[in-house]
Amino acid sequence: MTTHLSLPESLVRRIEAASGLDGIAETVRASAYDALVEPQALDELLGGAWLGHRVHPVAVQVPMGAWLMATLLDVVGSERHAAAVDTLLLTGCLAALPSAVTGVHDLATTSGAQTRVGLVHAAAMDATLGLFAVALVKRRRGDRRGARRLMLAGTAVAGAGAYLGGHLVYRLGVGVHEA
Repeated sequence: MTTHLSLPESLVRRIEAASGLDGIAETVRASAYDALVEPQALDELLGGAWLGHRVHPVAVQVPMGAWLMATLLDVVGSERHAAAVDTLLLTGCLAALPSAVTGVHDLATTSGAQTRVGLVHAAAMDATLGLFAVALVKRRRGDRRGARRLMLAGTAVAGAGAYLGGHLVYRLGVGVHEA
């Protein structure tokens, strides 16, 4: 019996095997390890020792939720909800920064396929932040249509990045500790 992989699973398996990413992945991982894991206090804070599990999955809820709600409000009634959309975009962009730091911490604890997938996940989420940040600037300059396009693109890229994040945890076991 042949098992067929879904398209997303097939693509992520290619990322897992993409040894061409190893140079940059190892450089990023090693630098992050030195900066965020080696200092014990930072490792405990960013790694979630105080929380009982990793901080990153909790931290990402704020930017992702803010950006998704901003997009929804903009699509269903942009002028009526303009101030709320701007506030949500800004909130998402600001909240993405600590989310990114906790994610880089977690990336620093990976190896091999985990690091490759983590690097692509990080790139997708950085692109997401960039798309939503530029959308915020465009909205403030009055280009609501251009901003909406960027927000919709940001939502799509965020979805792909979130899929990779889920793969990191549920398939590759990043941050999962046995009791």
